[in-house]
Amino acid sequence: MTLAESRDPKRRDPHLLTQLALTAWELEQEAVSPDNVRHRAATLRAHSRLQAEVEAVSEVVPDQRSQIRVAGAADEGVLLIHGSTGNPSDLSGLADHLYQSGYHIHNMLLPGHGTGDEGLPSIKWKSCYNEVLLRYRILAKTCRRVHVVGFSFGAALAMILTREEQPATLSLLSPALIPKVSFWARLMIGLRLHRLPMFRKKVGWNLEVFAAMEKAKGQAGKLKQPVYAAHCQDDDRIDAASLRHMQKKSRNKASRFRLYPVGGHMILKAHGADSLHNEVLLFLRSGARQRS
Repeated sequence: MTLAESRDPKRRDPHLLTQLALTAWELEQEAVSPDNVRHRAATLRAHSRLQAEVEAVSEVVPDQRSQIRVAGAADEGVLLIHGSTGNPSDLSGLADHLYQSGYHIHNMLLPGHGTGDEGLPSIKWKSCYNEVLLRYRILAKTCRRVHVVGFSFGAALAMILTREEQPATLSLLSPALIPKVSFWARLMIGLRLHRLPMFRKKVGWNLEVFAAMEKAKGQAGKLKQPVYAAHCQDDDRIDAASLRHMQKKSRNKASRFRLYPVGGHMILKAHGADSLHNEVLLFLRSGARQRS
């Protein structure tokens, strides 16, 4: 089969997905020492090939697909989770920076995303969460420590993840805890009227995102690991009060918070290259030392 044929979903080997899935499963089941760097890397590469094939068959837009990158002898990994209307490309700059700094990277694609369509996907937030949990556990089997970076809705999912797993650190960028909506929308939310069909369009938000926000907000005071959170004061989607809520509820003394005056919602686009990429990297390194 030529390279061009392999990229055509209609001409792909129907047995390839099964073969890749079995390879990944068999590598995971092998009883080997956790110090076997080659085995851990081979396992992650198998998952990378499997995920790439699944997304190709599913016709995910090429530049919106997951990015799984194996950093040689690294023993730490980073799971990156994008927002409700985004895709892995929103975090690709940060992912590249962390990969080049010696971390395995899984910049994951949430279910229902990567179609190239504008607007909010209709997928349930729990389906997104279950995918996050799966991807985290894959990394946890191949890395001594796993750090989680979440942007917006992805930050909310990262916080909810701590109910079942304990990442080494959490980096939360524009964390979606408190939506920026009008007084009337806040009133409808407070009275639970936003769930009624006649009011949904007036709120202007996907109710699945609201549900995840509510779960994450309640988890803020239960986080045990160091947290790095950053937000922009002029974010037009998520209120900067989300950052203040995190600060107020923080339990770990190693947590760090930063509020930028400007930058909007797309905080990595505004501040990634000049400051945020390196700040997240330094935070991961300091957080890993504290837990070692």
